[in-house]
Amino acid sequence: MSSPAEKLRRELDAVPGLRGRGPVSYDYGKWVDGTHHLLVTLFGERSAEEIGFLEIVGEGAEARGWGLPLAPQNPWGMQARLERAEEYLRRLLAAVEAATSQSR
Repeated sequence: MSSPAEKLRRELDAVPGLRGRGPVSYDYGKWVDGTHHLLVTLFGERSAEEIGFLEIVGEGAEARGWGLPLAPQNPWGMQARLERAEEYLRRLLAAVEAATSQSR
């Protein structure tokens, strides 16, 4: 079974592929939904980790990528949200790895 850090790393590893394809709203929306589900599974519903992610990507189907425009200059466009989500997951992964190393 994969560790929480490995699962978060997989979500991060998907970002360059998303960015390389545009990102395409369908692929981005699937990634957001999958990442959100992972955060709820790992940390719990209404956890700080889930809420922090939703503050970046938005709530509801449209805000989370389904039909969202790229809007490169818009701070709430898909590209900007993806950049913020990537940075958020990097910080979260670092925190999980630090907690894991301290518990050993």
